[in-house]
Amino acid sequence: MLDKKTLKLYRRLLSYITPYKGAIALTLFTLLVIAAMEPLTAAILKELVDRSLIEKDPASFTQVPLMLAGVFIIKGIAEYVSKVTSTWLAEKAILNIRADMYHKMQYLPMQTFNESSTGKLMAKITYDVQQASNALSTAWVVIIRDSLTILALLGYLLYISWQLTLLMAIIGPIVAFIIDKASKMMRHSSTEMQNNMGQLTHQMEEGLTGHRDIKIYGAEAYEEQRFHQTASELFKNTLRVTKVSAANVPLVQVLAAIALSIIVYIAMNLSAQGAFTPGELLAYVTAMALTFEPIRRITNINETVQKGMAAAQSIFELLDQPDEPNQGQLTPHPIQGDIHFQQVNFTYPNSDEPALKDFTLRIPAKQTTALVGQSGSGKSTLVNLIARFYDPQAGCITLDGTPLPEIELNYLRQQIAFVSQSVVLFNDTVAANIAYGHAEFDREKIIAAAKAAHAWEFIQQLPQGLDTPIGNNGSLLSGGQRQRIAIARAFLKNAPILIFDEATSALDNESEAKIQQAMEVLKQDRTVILIAHRLSTVVNADQIAVMEKGQLIELGTHQTLIQKQGRYAQLQNTTQNR
Repeated sequence: MLDKKTLKLYRRLLSYITPYKGAIALTLFTLLVIAAMEPLTAAILKELVDRSLIEKDPASFTQVPLMLAGVFIIKGIAEYVSKVTSTWLAEKAILNIRADMYHKMQYLPMQTFNESSTGKLMAKITYDVQQASNALSTAWVVIIRDSLTILALLGYLLYISWQLTLLMAIIGPIVAFIIDKASKMMRHSSTEMQNNMGQLTHQMEEGLTGHRDIKIYGAEAYEEQRFHQTASELFKNTLRVTKVSAANVPLVQVLAAIALSIIVYIAMNLSAQGAFTPGELLAYVTAMALTFEPIRRITNINETVQKGMAAAQSIFELLDQPDEPNQGQLTPHPIQGDIHFQQVNFTYPNSDEPALKDFTLRIPAKQTTALVGQSGSGKSTLVNLIARFYDPQAGCITLDGTPLPEIELNYLRQQIAFVSQSVVLFNDTVAANIAYGHAEFDREKIIAAAKAAHAWEFIQQLPQGLDTPIGNNGSLLSGGQRQRIAIARAFLKNAPILIFDEATSALDNESEAKIQQAMEVLKQDRTVILIAHRLSTVVNADQIAVMEKGQLIELGTHQTLIQKQGRYAQLQNTTQNR
C-alpha cells in the first residue's frame, strides 16, 4: 500500500501538519488509548465468564460491569478528541496547501498559463486538494489507530496462546500481496480521475463563459457530447477504483475468516482438553474477532490513500514548477521610459513561426509611439516582452539603457500601466476596481482618475456611486463603461510607461473623443505605446512603427509615412475604404 515513492509523497503531504506538534501529540495519545481499550474488552469478557459465571465471585458482579462501562467511556472520549484534533490538523494543512498553491499561481510564468487551461488549474486547487484532504484527515489516523489496535490485540493473543497466534501469521504475506496489487491498480485509475476532473472543469468553464457563442452557433448538442464523453471517462475510472476496492476488502476478510475458523477449531479442542479456561477461550475468540474490523478499515483506507497520493502528486507538480525568472536587483529611479529593442528574436513556445525577427526599435522617453500592422504582426508580443511576461531568445531590450533582466521584476511592472482591448474587472465595487493593486483607497484620487477617464459622469448615476458592485468582470456595466473603468485604473496608477492596446475599441464615437482628449493630457511627460487597428487613433503619435511578420518595415510620423506611399499608406487607404 505504501511503497517508497508513496511514502515519500505522503511524508511531504504530512509535512503540512508537522508544525502543529501539540495537536499531533494529543491525537497520537488518544489513538494509543483507543488501541489499548480493544484487548481490555476481551480481557473483561474473560473475567465475566471465569469469575462471574463459573466461580460466582460476588465482587466481580460490581467490578466487571464498572470496568466494561469504564472501557467504553474512555474509548468514546478518546475517539471524540482524536476526531476533532485530526480534522483540525487536516483543515489547517489544507488551508496552507491552498494558500501555497494560490501563491504559486501568482508567480508562474505566462507560458504555464498558456499551456494549462484555467479549468485544469482550478481543478487542482478544488478537487485535488479535497482528495488530499481525505488522506490527511482520515487515512493516517486509520492507519495508526488500527495498526496499534491490531498490535495490541496480537499482543493479548500471544499472551493467551503464542502457538495459536503464530498460525495467524500465515495469512500476513498473502494479505500484503493483495493490498500491494490493489494499490497499484487504484493509483493508476486515480491519476486518470485527476486528469478527467481537470478536463471536466475546463469544459464547464468554457461552457459557462462561452454560452453566447454556443447559442448563436447552435452548438449545444456538440458541447453536451464533449461534456458527456469526459464525464463518462471519469465515471469509468471511478468505477475501476471502486471495483478494485470492493473486491480487495472482502477478499482479505475471507482469508481472515478462514484463518479464524481453523484457529477456533483448534482452540475449542484445546479447551476440551483443559488447556484453556472457558473465559480464556471466549477472550481469545473475541480478540481475534476484534482484529477483523481494523483489518477491514486498513484495507479499505487503501482507496482513500491512493486517491490522495494521486492528488498530492498533482498538487506538488504545480508547487514544484519554477517561478518566473526574477534575477534583477536594480530599481533605477526616476524612470524616464526610454525603451530600446536591439536585434530581438522571439518565438512562442510550441510555435514554429517567430513572432519577432531581428527586431530593432527605439521607443523614445516621454513620447507616443504607435504600433500598427495586421493581426499577427508582433505588436502584442512587444508589450509582452516589455512587461517581461516572456524573455526574448536573442537580442536585448533596455529601459533607460538598463537591460530588462537586470531590473527587479516587480519594480519594472510598477512602472507600467496597461489597458487592453479585453478588459478585466473584478467582482467588487467600482472604487476597488479603479484602485486595484493599491493597499489603501484614496477616494479623492479615485474620483480624479474617474473624471480624467470620463467615467465619473456614469459612476455618479450608479445606485451606490463608487461603492456599487459591478458583477463578474463588470457584467453590470456596458462595454464602454467597463473600458472607462479600466482606463481610470491606468490613470490612477500614474506610471511613467502607458500601454494602450485598442483601449478605445469598445467606446462609441463620443466616448472615444473624450478619452482621446484625456489621453492627450495623460501622455504628457510619459512614454505612451499605442497598439491600434483603427489608424485614426494614431494620427497624432510622435512616431508610428509599421510591423509585418515580426519585423519593422516602416517608421515615421503620420505625415511622412503617408508621403512615402508605402505599407502604412496602404493600410490607411484600406481603412478609409471600409
